[in-house]
Parts: sequence; structure tokens; C-alpha cells
Amino acid sequence: MPKKDQVVERKTVLIVEDSLDFSNLLKFLVEDDGCEGVQFPVHSDDIVGWAKEHRAAVILMDLALGRKGGGEFIDKLKADPETAQVPIIIISGRDLPYKDIMEFQSRGIRYLRKGRVEIDEIRDTVREAIAKPIPDFTGKRR
Repeated sequence: MPKKDQVVERKTVLIVEDSLDFSNLLKFLVEDDGCEGVQFPVHSDDIVGWAKEHRAAVILMDLALGRKGGGEFIDKLKADPETAQVPIIIISGRDLPYKDIMEFQSRGIRYLRKGRVEIDEIRDTVREAIAKPIPDFTGKRR
């Protein structure tokens, strides 16, 4: 009996980055790794809605986003029960004080510094985050 084709669900990585060039690079990077890269329109305020709509498995977040700060988006995501457990990886050009980095880590948020991080480290960090299943809003693991 022939095997039926299995449908493999691609994990979605939400990219929150205001530099189009860097956003496109991140999209290429995650899609080259078999994920779906969705670029968030940073002029929007509905980060939670986008994360839910696209069932984000991981969120790549810049901190400096023009009129909005990534920290505000992170607070909104962590405050919503449906998105609170979605892994967030900050990739920012900001040099953060050690205290701030430790605070992010205590909230389960990784911090990578643009200009000091290699592409392979970004790829490995995303892979590691995707490998850890997170509960969806129904309490099931996805």
C-alpha cells in the first residue's frame, strides 16, 4: 500500500524589525531553515493579534523600532495568555546593560547583539527555540 503524503506544518517566525534589509535577511534565514518568515508591519500596534493570527512559534524582535520600542511590544505579548509563552529573541543594535540582559533572560527572552552575532548563532538560537514546544491557548502543546 503506498504511503500517503504527510502534510508538515511549517513553524512561523514573526520578524519585528524596522530595517527592511535586515528583516529580509532574517526572513531568508528562517525560510532557508524550513520555517515561514512573517514580517510584522512595525507601523501597526497589534503585535498580539499578528502573533495569534500567524501562530508564531518564535518572535525575532528589534528593540529600536522608530516611534515604538520593542520593549512595549514584548510587554504586550507577555501580558496575553495566548502569546505569553511564545519564545522571543531580541536582535538589537542596542548595547544593553548587564542588568537589562539578565532581566530579559529571567523572562525567558534571549538577547543577541547586532554586529556582534554571527548568522549561525541566530540560526541556532531560532532552531533551539522552535525545538521547545509551547502550549497554545487551549493548553495543548504545539
